[in-house]
Amino acid sequence: MLYLDNRPLNPSRRHAANGPDRFYQWRGFFDDNSELDDIVQVIEKEFTEKGSSDHTDRYFLLPGRSNTITTLCDNETLEVHTMVSAEGALEKWERSVKTTFPMKRTTASIIGTYVPKFRGSCSSVADAESLTDALSKKSRYYEANLNRRQYERNSVSVEIETVDVNGKQKISIALRGENPQALMGEVEALGLKASENTHFGNFLNDL
Repeated sequence: MLYLDNRPLNPSRRHAANGPDRFYQWRGFFDDNSELDDIVQVIEKEFTEKGSSDHTDRYFLLPGRSNTITTLCDNETLEVHTMVSAEGALEKWERSVKTTFPMKRTTASIIGTYVPKFRGSCSSVADAESLTDALSKKSRYYEANLNRRQYERNSVSVEIETVDVNGKQKISIALRGENPQALMGEVEALGLKASENTHFGNFLNDL
């Protein structure tokens, strides 16, 4: 179940105010080359552009648990994403928690339920800096600068991100949607390969 602050969102709603509870995803990380340029040009030409933004995100990963990703987004929002399953070429993810600061005491408890090692570090008095300090001591910590461009077609969202982390730069393409058939159709239309699908946690752990 998705929690916003300390309130469970109505599971009968397909779209919560901050996005779907669960979604399917394909993501790949690439070097900037001519083959990638061809894919990007198709997205830019044939998909509807939704906007562009810059972000600084902090990631906290536990050894052996890269499928649970805790992210501090722009020092404003803390999110916990959990991979529910892998179904063929796609992964199914859940955004379990999304909260701003100061977080409520019950929200801190919910985070501890999903990430037990962080229990005690998340509290109602924590701000972005103190939480970063506390969580980074209990996890593998990464800070990434991202430029994100968003597109959409056939109810599938596409993000093209320039990712800078640890002095390395990659281009990430992520496709997400609630309908796995529609999502897989766009993956195939863009010529993306099932074997290239990797989520952010695995990408960071492989650096």
